[in-house]
Amino acid sequence: MNYQEAVRQIRSGRVLPVYLLHGEEVYLAREFEAAIINAVLSPEERDTNLIIFDGDPAPAELTSVVETAPFLGDKNVVVVRETALFRASRKNTDESDAGDRDAERILKLVRNLPEYTLLIFQTAEAADKRRKLFKTVEERGAAVELAPLKIKELRGWVVDKLAAAGKKIAPDALEHLLAVVSMMPQVSLGFLAGELAKLALYTENRAIITRRDLAEVLSAVPEVSVFALVDAITQKQVGKALSLLSDQLAIGEHPVRLVALLARQVRMLWQAKELAEKGLGAREIAEKLGVHPFVGEKLARQCLQFTAGRLKEAVLALAAADRDFKSGRAGAFSLDKIIIDLCR
Repeated sequence: MNYQEAVRQIRSGRVLPVYLLHGEEVYLAREFEAAIINAVLSPEERDTNLIIFDGDPAPAELTSVVETAPFLGDKNVVVVRETALFRASRKNTDESDAGDRDAERILKLVRNLPEYTLLIFQTAEAADKRRKLFKTVEERGAAVELAPLKIKELRGWVVDKLAAAGKKIAPDALEHLLAVVSMMPQVSLGFLAGELAKLALYTENRAIITRRDLAEVLSAVPEVSVFALVDAITQKQVGKALSLLSDQLAIGEHPVRLVALLARQVRMLWQAKELAEKGLGAREIAEKLGVHPFVGEKLARQCLQFTAGRLKEAVLALAAADRDFKSGRAGAFSLDKIIIDLCR
């Protein structure tokens, strides 16, 4: 079961007796825990009826907690974070033998959960789906995979997150945000949630978040700055482009990271230029490059401002700058020169 489906079930009032939350997106695990707690326990019950373990307790201790009737209300919620019970077992070791014995004890506990206890296991590691315990959790409840959200899934997540703060986001601002996020090697939902919280605070009594708000609040985020930097380069605004670069260096962003982000954008411009010269439109370019449609449209427009030769030269120059920065032979002027050449 995926995260979205599991959350929809909870919101509809269907809460299962046991869950395994497995996958690297720990932020989603905490959100899921909160959704369960809000659905099952009143604020007054949480001091006595919510028990959280960081790591696996001894089987006897977990059994005791699970089988203890709630002091108030109808339910206990027991959370075991960073469990090791669902790892692939290592054969013929004392550690694996002990782990298997613990898993067998927990297996019996899960099969005989009292009606008044809801049990949640969480691990950031890959769960071994062959284990009896994994299959039993699936039979009695649900194993929820917490994979990083894809861009199309992120759209709804952003809208819901802002709605919870009493905010909406303008369509062009949402497309711009998703385009920027699509540049990130991996989306950290914890980081993104923090940036959305900043936007909600920045806009204060205004209900709609605009693209200008994004530019003001997220200007320190390297991907946002590089996105704006390429805009300035495309418009031949050399002063603005160099100022954006200087701002990133001033706040401590490492030149190697900026080179990598800029190289990725220039490489996509070069690819878009070649595809456009073959007669492909913006939507087809986006599909070929595997980018958000908004990014595809932007690349299709921007690549018209350059020759394929100029973009190829910039890609090669950025590759050389990357080597020089990593070997300590380059200074910030190397990037300045590449940007100035692109603005000509």
